[in-house]
Amino acid sequence: MKLRCLYSVFLILLTFTLNAQQAEDQGRLVRLIKAETAETYENELLNIKKVTGNAQFLHNNALIICDTAIWDVSKNIIDAIGNVKIIQESTTLSGDRIHYIADSSLAQVRGSIVELLDGDSNRLRTFFLDYNTKDSIAYFYKGGSMMDTAGRVIESLRGYYHSKIDRFKFLEEVEMATSDMVLKSDSLTFWTQTNKVDFLGQIMAWQNSAFLTSKTGWYNKEEETYNFVKDAYILNSQNEIWGDRILYQKALSTAQLWDNVQIVDTAQSIILFSDYAIYQDNKSPSKDSLTWVKLYNNPSIAYYSIENETPDTLFFSADTIHYRDMPLYLVDSATIASSNKRYKNSQRDPIKEMYGQPIEPVVADSIPLSKEKELLKSIKESTLITDSTLQTESAKLSIDSTTFVKEPTLVKDTTLIRFVDAKNSVKFYRSDFQGKCDSLRFNSIDSIIRLYKEPVLWNENNQFLADSIQLLVAQNSLKRVDFMSNSFIIAPEDSIHNNQIKSTDMVAFFTEGDLSRFDAYGSVSLIIFLQEDSIITTMNKKECKVMTAKIKNRAAERIKYIDNIPSDAYPIIDLEPDQKLLKDFKLFTEQKPKDRYAVCDRSIIPSKREEVTNTELPQFKYTWILFRIKPQLPISTIDQIEKEPPIKQKEESSLP
Repeated sequence: MKLRCLYSVFLILLTFTLNAQQAEDQGRLVRLIKAETAETYENELLNIKKVTGNAQFLHNNALIICDTAIWDVSKNIIDAIGNVKIIQESTTLSGDRIHYIADSSLAQVRGSIVELLDGDSNRLRTFFLDYNTKDSIAYFYKGGSMMDTAGRVIESLRGYYHSKIDRFKFLEEVEMATSDMVLKSDSLTFWTQTNKVDFLGQIMAWQNSAFLTSKTGWYNKEEETYNFVKDAYILNSQNEIWGDRILYQKALSTAQLWDNVQIVDTAQSIILFSDYAIYQDNKSPSKDSLTWVKLYNNPSIAYYSIENETPDTLFFSADTIHYRDMPLYLVDSATIASSNKRYKNSQRDPIKEMYGQPIEPVVADSIPLSKEKELLKSIKESTLITDSTLQTESAKLSIDSTTFVKEPTLVKDTTLIRFVDAKNSVKFYRSDFQGKCDSLRFNSIDSIIRLYKEPVLWNENNQFLADSIQLLVAQNSLKRVDFMSNSFIIAPEDSIHNNQIKSTDMVAFFTEGDLSRFDAYGSVSLIIFLQEDSIITTMNKKECKVMTAKIKNRAAERIKYIDNIPSDAYPIIDLEPDQKLLKDFKLFTEQKPKDRYAVCDRSIIPSKREEVTNTELPQFKYTWILFRIKPQLPISTIDQIEKEPPIKQKEESSLP
C-alpha cells in the first residue's frame, strides 16, 4: 500500500516536471512566420540563419518584423535591421534595429528615432528602448518624449510603459505641456484609458497668468482638472495662494482650497485665511473680468499697512466671508440704484434740513465744557472713525464713490467694483480699535461700510453702540460715520462710573480725515460725571432734542444744545446704581477681542514671489530633438509676475 502511494506521488511530480519543461521549451520557441529567403550557417558550435525580405518572427504573441535578420538559433537571439517593428496586441514599436534575446523576452530597440505607439495613438519617442514581450513592459532611458493626438507632450530622462494596464511612467527631469499649461515634476504616471496623470513628486506648473506648485497630486486631461496636494501654492500677477490641497477646474476658472488656506491680494494689501475656500479668477482678454472668493471654516482677513512709518494690521473674521469684483456694467441695476440712494442719503445734513441751515454751536454753560470736550474727544480717538484706519483699509477696497453716483448707461463701463459680505459672528481687532457685529457689507459703488445687527465698537475702553453703523469713504479719506437708531456712547470715568451719550441717531463729519463736527439728534440724553480733587462727586444729567459740536484739534471747540431741558446735577452719594445709567445701557466688555489671536490665530506664510520668479521654465529639450517642436512657454506670464513688486509683508513679530 505504501509503495503504491509513493509511486503515485512520483508520477505526479514527474508529470509536473515534464509539463514545466515543455512550457519552458514552448516559451523559448521562436517561430519564423514569413520571409523571402532564409540561409542557414551551421556547424558543431553554430546554428545561424540569415533571413531577408519582409521577415516576420513570432514569440510571446509578439510579432517582430524587419527587412533583414540574423537569427542565432543556438543562443535564441535575433538581430533585426531595416524598418524594424514589434507588434503586440495594440502596441507597436518601430526603430532602425532590434536585438532580441528570446530567452529573456527582451527586445532592445535602437535607432535615430525609436517610437512606441499604443492603442490610443499616444506616441512615445526615444533613442534607447527595451521591451519585454512576456510582461509587455517597455523601458526607455537617456531621454524620451510622448505626444498624444491633441499635441500634449510629456518628456523625461527615463520611464516605463505597461501595456497590460495602459500606463506610462515618467521618471527624472519630467516636463509636461497641455493646451495651456507647462509643468515640471520629479515623476508622474499617465493612465491612458482614463486620461489621468498622477504626480509622484514635487510639481511646478505655469498656466496663463499663474504659477502652481505642490508636492503631489493628479491631473485629468479630459476634464482639464488639476488636484494639487500637500503644500499647494498658486501665484499670479496679483495673488499668492496657499492650501494643503487645491483643486483647480480650468473650464470654470475655479479653484477649491482646503486647510491652512492663505490668499494674499497684492493690489489690496489683504490676506485672506480659511480652512475651505472657493476662488474664481476670470481675468482674460476674452472674458469679462470677474474674481470672487468665498471663505468658510474659520475664515478671517488681515488688512495690513504701514502708516507714518508704523506697521499695523486690522484682523477681521466671521463665519463666512465673500469677496468679489466685477466691471460696473455687469452689476445689476437694483444694486446700483440702492447704492446711489444710500450715497445720496449720506450727503444729507439732518440739522440743516430741520432748521434750514447748519446750527453754529455755541459754548454751553450748563455742563463744564472740559468734560464734554473729553467725551467728544473719546469719539474722535476711536480709530474706527479716523482717517488713519479707513483711508488705508477701506480705500484699498474702494474707488471714489462720487465716480459712480450716476444712472446706468448703454456704454459698457468696465470700472472694477468690489464687494465684501461677511455673515455671522463678525469681529475685528486692530491695536487701536476693536469691534463686533452680526454682518458686514461693502461695495465700492457707494464706498460705504455697513455694520448690522448689534454692532459694537471699542476704542481703548470706550464703547459705541447703534442698531446699525455706516462709514462713508470718498477720495481715499473718511468723510462721515452714521450711528443709526438707538445710538449709545459709553466712556468710562473710572471702574464703576461711565459717561454716556444716548440719542436716536448720531453723525460724525470729517474734513481731510479729521473729525470736524459731531451731531446727536432725536431725544438726546447725556450723563457726565464730575470730579473734585480727583474724586467723583457729582453726576450731571442733561436732555435735549439736538446736540451739535464743532471739533478742532481733536477737542470740542463749541457745543450747542437745541430745545434742551435744564440740566440737573446730583451728588453721587445720593444715587442708586441704576440712577447712574441711561435706559438701555449695556456693556459688552467680555465680548471685546483682547488681541488679534482672538480674531485670527493664523500664522502668516512668507511670500514666495521672488523664489518663483527665479525658477527656470521647462525647456522640453527631448521633445525638440525627437519631434522637432517646442511647446509654447508662457514667457509673458513670467515677465508680468516679475514686474509686479512683492508685498511688503511684516514679520510675524511686528503684528499686533
